[in-house]
Amino acid sequence: MKFQIENMTCGSCVRHVKAAIEGVDPDATVEADTVARQITVSTTADTSAIVEALAGDGYTAQPL
Repeated sequence: MKFQIENMTCGSCVRHVKAAIEGVDPDATVEADTVARQITVSTTADTSAIVEALAGDGYTAQPL
């Protein structure tokens, strides 16, 4: 699944985003593109769980 995260602008943001997602699914893999401000996630978690986890860490994620 892919998400647009407008306020993910740097490597530190990527680390926070990955940690939030891994809190929902420790086996998730996350590929981030800070220029496009998008992530691609391979996970067994549902979209709403990912969005909620990111929101809890201050990141607004829009599914693409």
